[in-house]
Amino acid sequence: MSENWNQNMTDELIPGLDKTTDEVAWDLYRKAIRFGTWDPAAIDLSQDKKDFESLDEDLKGYLIHFCTGFLDAEENVALKFCPWIMLGSSTEQQAFLSTQLLEEFKHTEFFMRYFKEVLGRERISGVKNIVQQKLDERAKKMLAALEQGPEEREAALVEGLTHYQGIIEGVQAMTGYDVYEAVFGSKGLLPGLGEAFTRIKQDEGRHVGFGLRMLKLFARKPEHAKRIRELYDEYLPHILIRYDQPVIVDGQEYPTPPEVRGRERLTKMFERRLKDIFGTSVTV
Repeated sequence: MSENWNQNMTDELIPGLDKTTDEVAWDLYRKAIRFGTWDPAAIDLSQDKKDFESLDEDLKGYLIHFCTGFLDAEENVALKFCPWIMLGSSTEQQAFLSTQLLEEFKHTEFFMRYFKEVLGRERISGVKNIVQQKLDERAKKMLAALEQGPEEREAALVEGLTHYQGIIEGVQAMTGYDVYEAVFGSKGLLPGLGEAFTRIKQDEGRHVGFGLRMLKLFARKPEHAKRIRELYDEYLPHILIRYDQPVIVDGQEYPTPPEVRGRERLTKMFERRLKDIFGTSVTV
């Protein structure tokens, strides 16, 4: 898998502007119906268990930390995503967004299974992801906007799309896929995790593509463009914490593999997302 895979995938899945948003949403809903029916319980994890047992202790520690970050993130949004659906402005948009809720629970199921069957333990505590933690406040604001007028609802949706599809999925998750490939996939390790990431990326390609298209349209209004950029800038330091933090498992610190290059990958993806939305090169 090339390092440009994530970007090529997202470029292909950002729908064009030749259709209305409702038409695009319905097309993506139908794609989710046809292509998003993979079963997390059906992925073969037998080789992953053997690979994990043969890893050195440093890589075992890093994998536990890495998978904890994904499980925490997938579960967190699965439990909080309903306001995004409710703020959709049409049946078509709500239909598509509803597929994302199901898919987030499927991703959560896979990582719960991975901890039980491959890692043989519970997730660890203390993996920092401040942008994810801020979803509690975001969901409350979006729910409150449901009782307000159309302008307030639209503003809340813009912020929600920026926060989740634009930043958490569009930057953090996409970077995580590259990290898996660099550290494990490129060495032929953990094929079950690789298959799951392939499936998850297909799902999240729809999520990110729709979210970026929406933000691209909303950014035509100066007040929305200003807020989108403010949120990206506000969250950048929190995004970088994801890979700057020490890897600590059961009180022991493990080294970060040199292939991770987390800050570099995150910054590059961050700049790419701003370019996707605003259409010009943007420097951090």
